[in-house]
Amino acid sequence: MDDNKTLQDNSYNPLFPEFEHFVKKNRLLETAKGNLSAKLPRILGQGKSRAEGLELPPSPVERRLELTSLTVPPDLSLPREVKDEISAAKEWLTERFNELRNHEGQRRFASAVLKALGPPSGVKDNQFFVGRLVLIGDKAGQNWSWNLTPYYPFISKIPPDIEYVIKAHSAAEKMIEDSILPIGEFQERLELAWIIARQFSSSDHVLISDVARVFKVAAQNQRFWSNPSRRNFNDIPDGSFIANLINWKKKKSDYSQEDIFDFIPATLSQAHGSKTKVFYMPTNQEGTQVRPIIYLRRSKSKT
Repeated sequence: MDDNKTLQDNSYNPLFPEFEHFVKKNRLLETAKGNLSAKLPRILGQGKSRAEGLELPPSPVERRLELTSLTVPPDLSLPREVKDEISAAKEWLTERFNELRNHEGQRRFASAVLKALGPPSGVKDNQFFVGRLVLIGDKAGQNWSWNLTPYYPFISKIPPDIEYVIKAHSAAEKMIEDSILPIGEFQERLELAWIIARQFSSSDHVLISDVARVFKVAAQNQRFWSNPSRRNFNDIPDGSFIANLINWKKKKSDYSQEDIFDFIPATLSQAHGSKTKVFYMPTNQEGTQVRPIIYLRRSKSKT
């Protein structure tokens, strides 16, 4: 069932007409307080989806979730028609989430997304991909994300709504493109980040996670370096480092014939565990295969 036509203009085709009438009749948008005042606009399709990095109103799935968890003041009685809409929303959610709870249901959902987006897309290494992005769902299939490799999300917490996942793909692609620096500029910033991160290391084997952490500072523009202050600090997306690193590794020969860094693979023990500090570098074009890297070391030709 497709409710996404309500994305364009919820007022012309309300998802919950009886509830909307109830809200207007009782002027709840003007008088509601506390949690209710936050829930009502989201049920009516106003505000933003909870998907991180996606500028869309709440999806029909999110709106149903908000409606089914609604509580109203004791002095306000819900009409039977509104209770029927809440019951229908609960049934819809139960059916949808039951479908997505198993592997086969998630496969059908992901396959529908890939079919809509078209090639280059497919399944490789048991991962769903479209171009350079990998589609990842949580165990319950209730939250989805578009990642660079299975590990680095650009758009996350996407509700299980096919149209939202499709729109999120183009949004993630734009985020990646906007974050990628020219090869020469990134190499300069990478070297600066390594020099800063080297201060935290006892040797030239510098944790690549430390380089990524200080890259947000090294990547600041001239305005910040001329006048370092919070107001001049540009917020660098978390995925910017890995996106630039992947792009640089592919194209650095266009900028320089020298290898300025060696990428040191992680051992088996270093690559596993909750506190691992590795970065996963893709070994194929789709990003479905990765190699854990732990250290970034100055190449001998540069020392």
